[in-house]
Amino acid sequence: MGYLHYAAGLQVTPIVLDIKQTQKSDGLWLTNTSNADMDVQVRVFKWDQNNRTDVLNPTSDFVASPPMIKIQSGNKQFVRLVRVGQAQAQIEQAYRIVVDELPLESAASKGLTFALRYSVPVFIQGMGTSTPALLKWHLEPGTKGNVLLTISNSGTTRAKLSDLKFTSNKGQTLVINQGLFGYALANSTRQWSVSRQSRLFASGGTFHAVMNGKTLQVSVPGFGL
Repeated sequence: MGYLHYAAGLQVTPIVLDIKQTQKSDGLWLTNTSNADMDVQVRVFKWDQNNRTDVLNPTSDFVASPPMIKIQSGNKQFVRLVRVGQAQAQIEQAYRIVVDELPLESAASKGLTFALRYSVPVFIQGMGTSTPALLKWHLEPGTKGNVLLTISNSGTTRAKLSDLKFTSNKGQTLVINQGLFGYALANSTRQWSVSRQSRLFASGGTFHAVMNGKTLQVSVPGFGL
């Protein structure tokens, strides 16, 4: 829970919230380390993976209090996230807390609309028996000459994937991503475009990754050319 986002004077911590089913609230600390006052907006979205992509929709499951904040230079603000009338779900539910640093009125009047945005994952434990992420990996050619990786998670908890690389059956290795690659949410399917080197992936090979903090190797068939 000690991790944080840091950029341009705004710190947001923690960077992930894990909430138990019986837990009614939690929150974030927002810290202004800059030399100027800062306006911040906090919004809550339900996070699903539909049509193989991430989808965020406004939700009333959580209320952020306060949702609009002016944080003076050197100060910090606790934003409480309160669950409101949420139906109990059998599997883990996912949300995103979007924190926007808004331009000050003086900057907006000059046409400066640049703002920072942070998106904090929130996971609520399911009511049913928890099962670990169980992934199925699939490669296919995309319509734009790219390579698509589809991962289906039939478990009741998410898979956090990091440090992804691929070694073809011919011995060639490609580093796809260093650090966080993405999430495969519980009982969901997510697809990513991972490369434009179709021939490297065509004969299949092995993905190496870190899933939920543990190393993972997965052999995946190719798709031919």
